[in-house]
Amino acid sequence: MSSELAELFERNPLGLSDQDLSVIVKKMREYQAQFELGLRTPVAERKTVAKTKKAEVDLLKDLGL
Repeated sequence: MSSELAELFERNPLGLSDQDLSVIVKKMREYQAQFELGLRTPVAERKTVAKTKKAEVDLLKDLGL
């Protein structure tokens, strides 16, 4: 968290100005966007995971489990 944002969070929330609240909202939206980008997996990775799961199922089937 940036030092500016940390400083705003340390203040009394009832004393924040509209500009302070705008800064908080803007930063939190930026962090949310970065978080969501990190959760998305490329299509190639999804295909690899699907193949791996299928191979695991086949292995379990071969072992009689």
